[in-house]
This record gives sequence, structure tokens and C-alpha cells, in this order.
Amino acid sequence: MDLFQTLLYTATVRPYVVAFFVAFFTLSLINRGLCRTLLFLVLGYGLAFLSEWSSIRTGFPYGLYHYIYPAMEGELVISGVPFWDSLSYVFLAYTSYELVSFLKLKYPQIMAPLLMVALDIVIDPLAARGDQWFLGRIFYYPEGGPYFGVPYSNFAGWFVVGVCILNAYMFLEKKLPTRNDPSFRSLFLAGPAFYYAILAFNWGITFWIGEWGLGLVGLGLHLPLLSAVVRRLRNTQQN
Repeated sequence: MDLFQTLLYTATVRPYVVAFFVAFFTLSLINRGLCRTLLFLVLGYGLAFLSEWSSIRTGFPYGLYHYIYPAMEGELVISGVPFWDSLSYVFLAYTSYELVSFLKLKYPQIMAPLLMVALDIVIDPLAARGDQWFLGRIFYYPEGGPYFGVPYSNFAGWFVVGVCILNAYMFLEKKLPTRNDPSFRSLFLAGPAFYYAILAFNWGITFWIGEWGLGLVGLGLHLPLLSAVVRRLRNTQQN
């Protein structure tokens, strides 16, 4: 199977990743322009790939885990890392950065990675249960973990990688020319809408497969953030 056929097959079996990636690319293109979009894509994918390549071999930074390659037969896998998996980091990091911008939080280089981890609190335990839904059982932690089968090192790793992606982007983005188009208008609400669309997708599957404990814990952990978003929306409407 040649590269094009492999990519096409990967896209057909992982359409939700394609949909979220297209949403990222469209939103970023409108809000930040082509150069910044490509910069985010290259940094996000590259650093995510390196982190996964390292972790499946050494356990750093997420803890040791193993992919089950027969379950991904025909999909694009690069040096042991599924292409679509590293690609997911791009839109997860981007939407977290957009949400920080929407909330006007201080220290975005730290807050955006934390919001990225907040997404993974729901996503990774659900992915570990991939045999119960259409993801399939594609990986496992040989030692398991205390948080619904996921080790705490996974979330620490997500924070570290998020810090690397966001800080590298923010540093290099300053070197790009500013957008001076007077007709330019950012899609102000699209950032939080994208963030919660990803979260709703994963929550929906979590409850659908009957993992009520995981779903309710994730919901409880996200309530303070959701409250902040609601307050920001109310302030925006009042102004």
C-alpha cells in the first residue's frame, strides 16, 4: 500500500480526527493566518511525535505504554507512532490556547498546557477503553494506573509537552509579521466552542459506553473552567 492509499485509509478509519483537524486548520487560518497556522502545525506535530517516540521506548515523558499494531493494520504508523495520534496534539494544544485567549488568562504559556491536560483527563482514560467503542484497543499501559487505568505520569507528560509546544509557538510567533489587514476580525467565540466540542465528543462516548464514574469525575473537574467561560460570555454580552 503506497503512502497516498495509507493516508486515505487512515482518514477513513479515523474520521473524527480528520474533522477536528480540519476545524483547527480553518479556525487558525481565520484567526491567525497561514504562517502561524503552519507554525503551530509543525511544532505541535513534531514535538508530539518526539514525545511519543520516546515514551514507547523509554517511558519518558508519559510513562511506558505500548501500541497494539495489528489493531491499526493499514494505518499510517511512523517509527512506531500512529500518524493520527500525534496529529491530535495539534488541535488539542491549539484549542487550549484559543480558550486561554478568550478568557484573557495571565501566563498563557502555563495556563494553556493546563487546559490541555484538562482535556486529557477525559480523553486518555477513554482511549484506554478503546475496545468498548470504535477507537479499538490500540494501546495499553503494562503497569496500569490509579486514574481509571492511566498513570499520573501521563498527565505530567502532557503538561510538559504542552509547555514545550505553546512556549515554542509563542516565542517564534513574535518573529512573524503582524496582521495589518483592517478588515480582519477574529472568530471570538470559536475557540471555546471548539474546546467544548472536543470535550462533548469524548464525554458523549464516555457515557455511551457506561463509564459513568469517569464521565462524572471529568465533569466535576471541568465545572470551575466552565463557570469561568459562562462568566466571560456574560461580561461580553453586557459590554
